[in-house]
Amino acid sequence: MSGAGQPRFPQPLPVSRFLDVLPVDRPDRALPYGGRVQILSVERYDARVAVNWRLAPIPSAAEQHELAMAVHERATSGLPEEERIVRRDELVRRLVSPGLWVDLSDDIDTTYRSCGGGSHGSSQEMIGRTDFVPAVPEAASLLTVHWGNLKFAVPLP
Repeated sequence: MSGAGQPRFPQPLPVSRFLDVLPVDRPDRALPYGGRVQILSVERYDARVAVNWRLAPIPSAAEQHELAMAVHERATSGLPEEERIVRRDELVRRLVSPGLWVDLSDDIDTTYRSCGGGSHGSSQEMIGRTDFVPAVPEAASLLTVHWGNLKFAVPLP
């Protein structure tokens, strides 16, 4: 029961039934700001689509977010070096959120919405998954995974 002023949370998505794993054409690409991205696979379900990705090596946050890093350097210049490093690492984690770079489209102009996912990794690599709804329509013959300006073709069977 939800009264006035009570937050309304979206209904959870139903558990999806796995259909198949789709290979990606040319899955390993260099990023313009250092590092590489691999779109490992696309999982197709009856109610959603999942994109599995990997960053290795991790892109340079300094190159990717040069202005934000410069502002941070000026703002923390009077702090002890250990604290500056901790704050810089926190900023880098916030700036380099790979899931924000992933998008999905198809050849029949379906609108896909990100609906979850996650990632984990180290200073050398990051592995993640980004989920989208709706499921791929039967009329579609080509999916495209977008990572920033890069496009990865995923032919559909």
